[in-house]
Amino acid sequence: MVVRIFKIFSFCLVCSGLYAQNTDPVLMKVGNTEVAASEFKYIYEKNNGTNADYSKKSVMDYLNLYTNFKLKVEEARSMRLDTIKDLKAELNGYRKQLASSYLIDKEITEALLKELYGRMDYEVEFSHIFVASPENATETQKEEAKAKLREIKAKIVGGIPFSAAAAAYSEDKSTSEKGGKMGFMIAKFPSGFYDLETAVYDTPVGQISDIVESRIGFHIIQVTNKRPSRGIIEVAHILVAQDNKLLADSIAQAAKKGADFESLVTKYSIDRKTNKNEGLLPPFGINTYSLSFEIGAFTLQNDGDISNPILTELGWHIIKRIKKHPKDDYDLFVRKMKSQISKDTRFNTARMKLIEGIKKDAGLKENKNELKTFTSTLDDEFYSYKWTPSTSIKNAPLITLGTATSKTIKDFADYCKKNTKVRLKFDKTTPISIAVDELYSNYLNESVLEYEEASLEKKYPDFRSLMREYEEGILLFEVTRLNVWDKANQDTTGLLSFYNTVADKYIAPEKADVSAFTVNTKDKKQAEKVYKFTSKNDENKIYKKFNAKTKVVSINNSEADKGSKEVENIMWKSGSQSILTSMPDGMSYSYLKINKIMPARKKTLAEARGYVVADYQNYLENQWLETLKTKYKVVVNKEALDSLIK
Repeated sequence: MVVRIFKIFSFCLVCSGLYAQNTDPVLMKVGNTEVAASEFKYIYEKNNGTNADYSKKSVMDYLNLYTNFKLKVEEARSMRLDTIKDLKAELNGYRKQLASSYLIDKEITEALLKELYGRMDYEVEFSHIFVASPENATETQKEEAKAKLREIKAKIVGGIPFSAAAAAYSEDKSTSEKGGKMGFMIAKFPSGFYDLETAVYDTPVGQISDIVESRIGFHIIQVTNKRPSRGIIEVAHILVAQDNKLLADSIAQAAKKGADFESLVTKYSIDRKTNKNEGLLPPFGINTYSLSFEIGAFTLQNDGDISNPILTELGWHIIKRIKKHPKDDYDLFVRKMKSQISKDTRFNTARMKLIEGIKKDAGLKENKNELKTFTSTLDDEFYSYKWTPSTSIKNAPLITLGTATSKTIKDFADYCKKNTKVRLKFDKTTPISIAVDELYSNYLNESVLEYEEASLEKKYPDFRSLMREYEEGILLFEVTRLNVWDKANQDTTGLLSFYNTVADKYIAPEKADVSAFTVNTKDKKQAEKVYKFTSKNDENKIYKKFNAKTKVVSINNSEADKGSKEVENIMWKSGSQSILTSMPDGMSYSYLKINKIMPARKKTLAEARGYVVADYQNYLENQWLETLKTKYKVVVNKEALDSLIK
């Protein structure tokens, strides 16, 4: 499958449409298939990327490519390849893989990213009143916490100031003394606080929210201000001790008058982390450092501006603005945040919201009586590997979505059987109804998403186009395999005939038969004796003379192309030898000898087979295309074509 999908996208182009509407005219008709302008635009832009300039040459070149592609697909349909069971199963397999991730990306991830990107334009100031709730709280415990907040909110509505209520009742001791003030915050809030983030951004200034749940408990908030985001800033600073205000003032004045800031950092700053690095701090946004430090930094209007001394718990800071970072463009933001979003609890929140919306739109009907009956038939064996659904289970409807999708109690029983891991996480002390309810909840959610995935082509033109790519890609692969690739590999007679017409194309270059000599001696005179002898004698005589008692000479034979690095320092003629060279170990000498020159020649079919087959495939494909152009009429809508060219 991997090889096929690679080839599909190596060959693929795609999309669809007709004389449907004036806004999307038919661009051309290939055989019986009409191709909409939108289809061509989609694939033209996708495959050309930034080079999709819609110039006349670019459009016409691609139209020719696309026409050839469509001719092959038309032939595949004529051969009824689209009805082959295995190919249909393959396409369904691709669709199943794509649909799940596409739905999640489009309906959840993309929506969350757009929402977060928009929220990051603003910082919101708010106060909150908090009532804690255990992480694994029961519904009763949660209800008790919410009841407390309802009472507190009633008192606020009755006239008690929010700040007074926070001071009196909030269980967040870090803010209750400040009237619940949280200050300004900006999205993204930590995982587990998405609903709180949503309340902060959706509640109008001056208003109080409904009760909001987070991973640590429940909140009500009051939004007090909203401002454009201060963004990300980069600064350098000089830190002076709290008891040395006069020094801080003099440093600030000197810096403002043009003294070298980096030199002042080195001489005066007591911040050991930055005084060796020109005072530079990492880029930061709000809620990173002390409020007074951040106000001082973000108040600076221009790069290079320097602040007056600003007091924090660490001492006096003289701040120099280095750079104000612009907001990331959306594409960069997506690359940075997509993986984080998928791991955040907001993802599950959005997923459940999507599922609930689908249930409502699909008119979900559940047969809970059948579920109870099924549960009543189970015993402790349900918690073991051995459990198997009873053969007596009825095939009665359990879940109905829309008008066509229905899941039976038998389908659910099979699901329970497959999900052994979930069943085994419970022990025999757990009521079976709890285990069944968890399995059923998961099954229902999966069924709902499966139902929605079935209609992706109707909802998303991009997905429809993507599936057309896969379908036509599979057809292209099969029809090309049958008409070109298999024929080129299996038609030995045709391949030989083709080779005979183009044999001059496959030339083996001029080569030399080369011997590499190693003389195993430290004695240069002996090495020179061998060197001189080998210039006029063959291998057998060399071995007989020098290797009779000990192995003095080693010879390795090979072939080398003319101009190759191996023979670049030797004259290109029979009998020539390279210079005698002492080896780095000092224990031997080496040199090369060209025994003979082998002239360039035609390669045999066996030697050139790979190249010949590739060229034969191109030849067959071109012939095939000419046949298809005769077989299927191609009509281009000139008006629609001209409207594309810029």
